[in-house]
Amino acid sequence: MKSYRKSLPPLDSLLFFHAAAGNQSLTLAAEELFVTQAAVSKRIHRLEEWLGAPLFSREGRKLELTESGRELASDMEIALEFLDRAIYKIKVPKQPAVQIAATTALSMFWLHQRLKSFSFSDAACDINILTTESTSELLAETQNLAIVYCDGKITGWDCVSILDVEMVPVVAPEIARQAERSRMFSGGGRAGEAPPLLEFDSLAPEWINWRTWLKKLELPDIDNWSTLHCNSYVQSVGKALEGAGVALVNASMLESELTSGALVKIGNQSLRPGNSYHLCRRQNASLSPSALRLYEFLATKSCAG
Repeated sequence: MKSYRKSLPPLDSLLFFHAAAGNQSLTLAAEELFVTQAAVSKRIHRLEEWLGAPLFSREGRKLELTESGRELASDMEIALEFLDRAIYKIKVPKQPAVQIAATTALSMFWLHQRLKSFSFSDAACDINILTTESTSELLAETQNLAIVYCDGKITGWDCVSILDVEMVPVVAPEIARQAERSRMFSGGGRAGEAPPLLEFDSLAPEWINWRTWLKKLELPDIDNWSTLHCNSYVQSVGKALEGAGVALVNASMLESELTSGALVKIGNQSLRPGNSYHLCRRQNASLSPSALRLYEFLATKSCAG
């Protein structure tokens, strides 16, 4: 391992030089470093003696870098940037970022909008978001908060309901008329003339896709409908926005898209499964001030809205 004690000058003299070079003024460098101008001048003079080369040319009050000074200043900027990054990676912040987990769909269509408002508020703090469809990952010990679709009863967690679930069919405005003409999901409807259902695989027993929705409402089985397979719930919403078919969505989660008219609800059929999205915090574990502010913000905003 190389020893830098003899090959490098005192490191504080390099910081004094960096400040003087950046400000091109001993006075401004002194103000930046909270020392006297004499202290800056003395450190730079010692550095020049150690190097055996002048770093500044002094003409009156004007301070200009010599060729050697410019070269050292350029390399110093790079070296200090690397050092700053190395320190940042391991330095523990006074208030660690709050860890919150939610499903991909909830994060995209609901949580991010509220985190934007939170970031604009006086309560703002650093936040790390984990998006996952795995309940075990949502409730991992590393998470300060989690938003989980459940009945509100999770062992070891306190849960407060923040978002109801009402699954409804929606389409883009340009195909709403086609859906209405086919009388989708009503008595005597013509499924063969309806736009395709944007179906996605159910990755968990509690998920509700078209197959489950139609069965619970005692409507014709999905085999009676034209369908377009999507990779996920999120993609089905995207396809619906493009006018590719009918998506099955949680009306509460997509309130913005429905209010703006980007998506239109069709028919009067809907399904409320009983479960809802809950904001969860671990029992018997105190939240940091930052995590508590975020918890109260999400719980209060949701109850108010």
